[in-house]
Amino acid sequence: MIVKIKDFQIPKKLEVDDTSLTHTYGKFIAEPFERGFGATIGNS
Repeated sequence: MIVKIKDFQIPKKLEVDDTSLTHTYGKFIAEPFERGFGATIGNS
C-alpha cells in the first residue's frame, strides 16, 4: 500500500545526545514535528 502525505513537515534538526549514549540506550532529539506527531513518535 502506498500512502502519500502532502505538505508533511520533515524535522529540520536531528541530534544524538552523546552523554547518555550506551550500547543499549540512545537519546535522539528531532524537531520540529507536525502538531500531534511528537506524541506519536515519542510513544513508538
